[in-house]
Amino acid sequence: MRKRTQKRAAARDAVKLAKDRVRLAALEEGGSSSRPIWVVSASLVEPTALGLGCPACGGPLRLQEHEAKPFGAQLLRVVHAGCIDCGHRRTVYIGLRDPLN
Repeated sequence: MRKRTQKRAAARDAVKLAKDRVRLAALEEGGSSSRPIWVVSASLVEPTALGLGCPACGGPLRLQEHEAKPFGAQLLRVVHAGCIDCGHRRTVYIGLRDPLN
């Protein structure tokens, strides 16, 4: 195979892998309102979400917005973040759990 053909194939594989990682992240804890990450303090919401990293490239995330929204009977924190390296946007759902329970 020619070098240019190999480069294009590698680029296509990288894009496919990034899309697969994003789909997998949506199925993990924090990827949807039906599967939030539970923390015991509001001070842990942003560090927990930003610590997950970018699902597409693995790079660091930067906070864009943090809001509290009701989902059914529960109030969840929704953290919107963007990757510093590739620009991918990620939304993480986090719930506050009473530390005494």
